[in-house]
Amino acid sequence: MSSLESFSGIGVYEMQSAASREVKRIMAQAGGDRLKADKIVLAKLQELDFITEKELPVLSHICELGHAATGGKHDAAKAYQEVKKAYEELLVKGNASPVALAYASGAVGSYVSGDGGEPGGSTVVFKKSGGNWQGTLAGAGAVIGGYFGGAGGAAVGAAIGGVVGKIVDDC
Repeated sequence: MSSLESFSGIGVYEMQSAASREVKRIMAQAGGDRLKADKIVLAKLQELDFITEKELPVLSHICELGHAATGGKHDAAKAYQEVKKAYEELLVKGNASPVALAYASGAVGSYVSGDGGEPGGSTVVFKKSGGNWQGTLAGAGAVIGGYFGGAGGAAVGAAIGGVVGKIVDDC
């Protein structure tokens, strides 16, 4: 039986319960610090071999940029360009893990365009989505998906967690 076949027997309740416990545990371990929580999750993904040792610093940097942009400590447009470049470099190498690609892709998508110009102007700026839950939930989703479905479940969990986090950030 493949790892994804075993995943199909698990109900939504079990996943919700596991996700809730895992996020609470991580946040307690991080002392409520979201950036620290994100790094804990990334380290766990590397420990579980869902991301590589070489991908860990790239994803950590993406995470740091997002938190800095949200906190006003880094220009969001520049952060977006750096995150997009890091994601594209993962893609071009051709050997990136599916989890790293899902995490990085979600991070790129967490920046939104906005009207930064004069009325009627065409200037577009990027800002980071509100609360940075996209990265936290993408990572937690990958860990939880990996527990249930191996590497394939981790990649799906990262994608779903990233989407849910983006929704939470934008609401």
